[in-house]
Amino acid sequence: MARATTSDQGTQIDLTAWAKELDEERDRLEKANERRAARRGYLVFATDPESSPDEPGYREVFATEAKTPGEATAKIRPLAKGRRLRTFLATGTYKEELADARWVA
Repeated sequence: MARATTSDQGTQIDLTAWAKELDEERDRLEKANERRAARRGYLVFATDPESSPDEPGYREVFATEAKTPGEATAKIRPLAKGRRLRTFLATGTYKEELADARWVA
């Protein structure tokens, strides 16, 4: 918090110190957001187009961290040859699937 001085009229904030603290906080938040964006979690659903949705193994769910949905899909593609891939944020609509997903580093 900015340093304050006390005078006969009350407490006054040191605006220079306050502005410096705001700049430091802004820099800290920018770095934290960059790190968070660099390791966003994705769920990739791999479905077998030649199987019936009722058959076992029709759908596999993978979880990974990536910068973009395309990068997440590219990580999973070698493990799911011949399957259709759909990618979603792990915190989105299908977040309950994360618990059973196969983790891919």
